[in-house]
Amino acid sequence: MEQYCRIYLDFNATTPVRPEVIDAMRPYWRDNFANTASRHSAGQEAWNAVETAREQVAALVGCHPDDVIFTSGATEANYLALLGRFEAMARKSKKSASFRVAVSAIEHPCVRACADEMARRGAVVQTIPVTSEGLVDYTFFDKNNKWDIVSVMTANHETGAIQPLAEIAARLDRRTTFFHTDAAQWAGRCSGDMMEWGVTAVSLSAHKMYGPKGVGALILNRSVPIIPLFAGPQEGGYRGGTSNLPGIVGFGAAAELAKQEMNKEFNRLSDLRERLWNHLMDTGIDVVRTIPPDHCLPNTLHVRFPGMKGERVVDALDRLGICCASGPACTSGASEPSPVLMAMGLSEEEAWEGVRFSLGKDNIPIEINEAGYRINRWVRENASRVA
Repeated sequence: MEQYCRIYLDFNATTPVRPEVIDAMRPYWRDNFANTASRHSAGQEAWNAVETAREQVAALVGCHPDDVIFTSGATEANYLALLGRFEAMARKSKKSASFRVAVSAIEHPCVRACADEMARRGAVVQTIPVTSEGLVDYTFFDKNNKWDIVSVMTANHETGAIQPLAEIAARLDRRTTFFHTDAAQWAGRCSGDMMEWGVTAVSLSAHKMYGPKGVGALILNRSVPIIPLFAGPQEGGYRGGTSNLPGIVGFGAAAELAKQEMNKEFNRLSDLRERLWNHLMDTGIDVVRTIPPDHCLPNTLHVRFPGMKGERVVDALDRLGICCASGPACTSGASEPSPVLMAMGLSEEEAWEGVRFSLGKDNIPIEINEAGYRINRWVRENASRVA
């Protein structure tokens, strides 16, 4: 069997930890290991390291450092934002059945789970439709801007479609609406001061931006009350438990590096993405591009190979040393077609055909050329057997 050098094109699932981030974290595993809550000088040094990371993360998204609440990742941040806000409203009003909640049809499964829980507790939950290009239809809010909680991701994890958050925020009553966005895929790849868009809360993940796994953050406008998932004095009372000191330091370092390199990397990845697309157009079959490049993450290329199930394409390419995905990693092996593609109006058969290539810092032009060559050869030799 022919052996291939691995080409990793699944950076939306996770990223490797950068050497600079590992170097920043290393002292806090062994030497500067103190508990951030301790009164002694070692504890104060640990506390200072966390506060430095808080400033670094805040600078990345354009918020005040006091608005950064460290969590175990974006999933926890999503739960903290949505269920924490819901619980705060429920305790205040005692009438959760009157709450109005809207979430987009293309949210991450954990956000959909939060919506299901709010519905179970009596809230009226509505799904915001999306267009055929994967964009949330913000005219949904033209009929009614009175919502208690709205959640729309910044960029879709599967297709890479960047959502029109500013247009949505402009249609909401900011005095009463808690507007949350999951920015795990967007942060570190695209520039912008998110809080200026009119959002109330933002979820982040370190491992999507070359930081460590197991750490993330919720960016929260502190004037809006939420109830913590588990109480404790840490993180301003919003998130109990001993601080993940090495992880938080690594998150801060990754955020700072991402901010420094963002514009250059945006252009580089966009060029590589288009290079890969040009190769796919040379396969001899009508490969379908799901999202136009003008509102897509710079690193993400989502396509369909008509008549071929995406998971079978992914398995075949894996045997050629190419790592890609047929959907988000958290739903790998799913028994149903992509709900994201179905929401965009694709048929069930078409929704099975999706393949996501997501590029990263480690990819270079010669590698993308080699991936294109392998894909083209596979299509010519094996497409009829994979369909």
